[in-house]
Amino acid sequence: WYPVGKEPVLPGPDNPLGPWWLGLDYPGYGIHGNNSPSSIGKAQSKGCIRMLNEDVEYLAQRVAKGTPVRLRYDSLIAYDNEVFKIAVFDDLYDLGVNTPNNLRRFAKHYGYTIDAPNWVLEEFLKNSRGKPYPLPKTIDLKCNYELSGYGYEIAEEIIMPIISLSRLGLEIVKEKDVYLVDGKPINRVLGKGVPFTYLKEVEDTLWLKIDINLDSQVSLNVYQATFRGIDCGRVLYKGKNLINVTEITKELGSVVYINPTTQAAMIDGQLVLKPYFYKDELYLSEADIADYLALGVLWDQDKLKATVDSLPVYLFGQRLALDGYFSQGKIYLPILILEQLDYYPEWVDRIAERAKIGEEIIKANRARGHFYISSDDFSRISGINVVKESAGIFVGQNQTDTDANAKATDELLL
Repeated sequence: WYPVGKEPVLPGPDNPLGPWWLGLDYPGYGIHGNNSPSSIGKAQSKGCIRMLNEDVEYLAQRVAKGTPVRLRYDSLIAYDNEVFKIAVFDDLYDLGVNTPNNLRRFAKHYGYTIDAPNWVLEEFLKNSRGKPYPLPKTIDLKCNYELSGYGYEIAEEIIMPIISLSRLGLEIVKEKDVYLVDGKPINRVLGKGVPFTYLKEVEDTLWLKIDINLDSQVSLNVYQATFRGIDCGRVLYKGKNLINVTEITKELGSVVYINPTTQAAMIDGQLVLKPYFYKDELYLSEADIADYLALGVLWDQDKLKATVDSLPVYLFGQRLALDGYFSQGKIYLPILILEQLDYYPEWVDRIAERAKIGEEIIKANRARGHFYISSDDFSRISGINVVKESAGIFVGQNQTDTDANAKATDELLL
């Protein structure tokens, strides 16, 4: 190797050409080794053919001077294993080989037909980036359980018509060449005059949950949340379900501080550790709604409804002044119920949210100025059974017993 203005570098580890140079009759170009094995197979050559050192040494020992060399320029590579895939590499010399028609011919050579329009193939050619992917295909699209058209799977990403999002109750507005969905700009790909967008864009921008089954059918289902008859808007998804608590906290009379810019929130003097802000409004997960507001969420999958509320607590048939709640499979009761049974906390730690009752130290969730304990801890301390039914939480007896007692009382009064 003859670097400009420097001494020649002998074949070896310091030579970027490696141990061998097999020159072509095209001046300045050849087949050679290298001193950077990780660069092999990447677009880092200025026109030469780079090989691993052991491979070029093997080749050098088996070819003679004057051996004909035929160069192939392949930007499409087939992988025909269990699933036929094609990898698309950059057309480095701008020969115009990466076209939809060439992609169709290439797949047909291996016995496969691509059933997708040219604009879809152009997206595939652009998105492959040297990685092998299955051929593009059509997929069914469902919104809120109803078939809402179709999209395409392209390089393991899915693209869908923007207009389908209106089936989820999302407002779509076009301003010049920009589409606003739920007030947020969405990148578009124009396919036969119809604007499409990638599901990843939808998921990240609109905070939607997307389900893809084994048949590549895509489902987008949006729950609507309510609190005591108040509409709380759609349930968002960011790795977990999120509910807008703006109207909920107003109805409860909670003191709320939010700063969407700094991603900070405080409810009734408690710092929210993981607040979510969408369009500058505060959203909480189901777990945080329980932790900060002492409320549970009832999910109706068939009707796509999420009902946020507390549950009345009945102690031996008498309703308590404070409600409890049911969250993520667990029942929670106000700690004051223990005092009515003569179990008084020795201390309650407002910071660590724990309480000592007798010899027991239990978790005591602080929310809206009160403390709540799990029904498991309550039953372990008191020995009294707790049951959740549709009408509320029953301590010491179930709803049937409570209704029977109420009926007997009414009969006595009569």
